[in-house]
Amino acid sequence: MLTSLRLGGAVVTIGTALLIALIRVKAHEGPEHEIEELTELISKGETADLLLQRAIEYRVLGRNNEAERDLEQAARLDPASLLIPCELGRVYFTLGKTNEAVDLVSEALKTKTEELTTLGALWALRAEFLGARSENKKALEDCEAAIRTQLSNLEWYLLRSDLHRRLNLKKERIAGLDQGIQETGAGILEIERIEALLDDRQFQAALPAIERELRSSRVRSSWLIRRARARLGLGEQESAKVDLENALKEIGKRTAGVAADATLLTERALAHELLGENEAARAYYEQARDGGAEEGVQEKIKALKADEDGKAKK
Repeated sequence: MLTSLRLGGAVVTIGTALLIALIRVKAHEGPEHEIEELTELISKGETADLLLQRAIEYRVLGRNNEAERDLEQAARLDPASLLIPCELGRVYFTLGKTNEAVDLVSEALKTKTEELTTLGALWALRAEFLGARSENKKALEDCEAAIRTQLSNLEWYLLRSDLHRRLNLKKERIAGLDQGIQETGAGILEIERIEALLDDRQFQAALPAIERELRSSRVRSSWLIRRARARLGLGEQESAKVDLENALKEIGKRTAGVAADATLLTERALAHELLGENEAARAYYEQARDGGAEEGVQEKIKALKADEDGKAKK
């Protein structure tokens, strides 16, 4: 399963959260109230900072066109700011203006600055945008540049891992995750490393960590599926089948009577796929896609459809 990206805006998000908190500590109200207060302040004297803060509130509400308007005006008022292009680039990207987002961030990256955290956020943002255009090699270069500015940023290690995966750089992916684990100690990178080991067919190396998680986890389905992948890779067909069937039973209990989220649907689809039940796998992948799962799910759907079409032609 791919991680969401979860992606290059971590530092920007932290900065955004702080800005929002500064406003809300005073008012103890939601974003609509903050927009009213900010609008009143702006009417008395428009500044880049006030427009930026209102744009952030608009983004919280998903009102990205209004956020775009405020941020473009803020950029005109304060062309030296690097935070404003971070926010505006994100809004452009959300609105589907990927080329504009790339151009904006590229221009901001020409600015000489000692603000390494903001500079890193710009590199990571462009990496995300380039990745969305499937320019994965360039995106990886930007992600590496971002990580060099801030070795402790968890999100950027995940972004780099995904780019390594797309580029089929399996050994580099594992080495990069090792670096991230050493620098951050983050458990989510440990999980990502297990995925990387499985993708690199290092099944025996992945098993001890999977077994540890199975012993300690209350929710076991994702780990049962990972162990099944390792066991299939080692030729242990029957034990893998048991793991997959147990995973499906657990997922069934967790989704009984409720709408399953995209992650559980993707897990269920993968279990069916590993069992060779491609029709069921494709159906669950399609449900996961419709539920907001990431682009990797669409790749799975295409691969399964191609496999079905190939069998039909024989």
